[in-house]
Amino acid sequence: MVLSAFLLLFLSTELAAAHRILFLSPISTRSHTNFVKPIIKGLVERGHFVTYWNGLLPKNQGTNALNQTTNLRLLYSPELDALSSDHNVDFSAGTKNFYLLFELPKRVELYCKTIYRDPVFHQLMASHEKFDLIIVEAAVNECILPLVYKFDAPFIYTMGAMPMPWHLDAVSSPLAFDHYSHVGSAYKDEMNFWQRTYNTLTGILAVYYWRWIVMPVADHLAAETLHIENLPTMERIENKYLSLLILNTNLGLNYQMATTPAVIQAGGINLGPAKPLPHDLEKFVSDSGDAGCIIVSFGSLLRNSDIPDDVRHIFLSTFARLPQRILWKWEDESKIRHGESIPPNVKLMSWLPQADLLGHPKMRLFITHGGVNSIQEAVYHNIPLIVLPVFIDQPINAQKAQDDGYAIRLDWDNLTEEILFNAIEQILTNSSYAEKMEKVSELIRDQMETPLDRVIYWIEYIIRHKGAPHLRTASRKLSLHQRFLFDVMLFVVLVGILMFSVLTRVLRYFSCKGKIQKCDLKKKN
Repeated sequence: MVLSAFLLLFLSTELAAAHRILFLSPISTRSHTNFVKPIIKGLVERGHFVTYWNGLLPKNQGTNALNQTTNLRLLYSPELDALSSDHNVDFSAGTKNFYLLFELPKRVELYCKTIYRDPVFHQLMASHEKFDLIIVEAAVNECILPLVYKFDAPFIYTMGAMPMPWHLDAVSSPLAFDHYSHVGSAYKDEMNFWQRTYNTLTGILAVYYWRWIVMPVADHLAAETLHIENLPTMERIENKYLSLLILNTNLGLNYQMATTPAVIQAGGINLGPAKPLPHDLEKFVSDSGDAGCIIVSFGSLLRNSDIPDDVRHIFLSTFARLPQRILWKWEDESKIRHGESIPPNVKLMSWLPQADLLGHPKMRLFITHGGVNSIQEAVYHNIPLIVLPVFIDQPINAQKAQDDGYAIRLDWDNLTEEILFNAIEQILTNSSYAEKMEKVSELIRDQMETPLDRVIYWIEYIIRHKGAPHLRTASRKLSLHQRFLFDVMLFVVLVGILMFSVLTRVLRYFSCKGKIQKCDLKKKN
């Protein structure tokens, strides 16, 4: 009887601790989805009821796919899948980072129009459900914020890569442009005067551009389409309801940023031991002998088979000279030029179980674009890197990896067969890269708790404390120039100029007065 009463009390406590959480990710990428799925899975396993709107339809290729259960409801949108599967960027994007910034208003307009006509959005807008918390994927999903206002619940941003300046600004976190480079400048953390000047000015301009140019596009479309009475602007919704920013960054991997308690770094949340490979792939890898294997993949946002013809030729010619076997993520074999042969040591695959391959003992090197997930997986499994960054945060990731000594950064514009071959030989023959990699791998593993435990704790903390407004600093009420103390510095400079002017006049007055007195004495004599 006592045992039954105890079990009933325990179960009722567990049930009382369960919360209703809405996860909104209508615009996404495969790599960002890999960051949020462990969070959703962890929340479901904790007994919370999660509704997950994912803009990407599920693929059989995922190793951590979610399955609909009694406390997990999955919502998908075919039209959004087409949009999220192809963001219309290519390998030339690295030469036009600011072009991507300036085209954001058009992208936001497209995303908002697609979201606002989607049946799932209208289903949620018409719903009478109550949610304790809303989680929003931060990468250009601001159009979804009217749902936050509708449900009147605190919300959290998750970011599957490095944050943009406006994400940090939204939670009043210091932008620290003196040592923290934003993605548009991609400098090291040690910058000279001109680099700091450029980083600061462009970073501030990016924040105001986002506030004054990009966000009003979403505001206009929401007001025009949704007809919600007294709907606040997206910025005001953020300012009222935003509680936390969860980032896919790690103290041991990324340049250090100054953060407030409202920023949680959870890089490595999807890392774990490698799983067995499919039989045919295992045979290809295991039969590589002592030479081992090299993986080549430039992520999921870019189509690897879209690299320029001359670059593809450089890769194939280089690989033909190597004793290693090459596994290359290549989506479209028809892109191989007629008459162009694939070396016998190269295997093209439309999809790779990347993390499981990196954990295989035969792996020797990873040639990558430098996406945050790719670097984290390589570091976790101690595989050195050659990084050819394309855009957004990839140049910064590549620079940091090279600074830490476990990677070589190459550039697409000046890539040649000899440069690539020499970089591969250097990585494979110089043991310092493996040694540095081992040290960094120890750093990302040495944590007080797992990234998932950290994220789950803070999500539940936000719910327990009704949005936890105490985590937000008072600087959220200040404009950006006030937070940078520009007004204070201007006041100090003006007061200094005024005091100098007054002092100069006083000294001139007494100097002139002394001269007059001397002249009068001379006349008397």
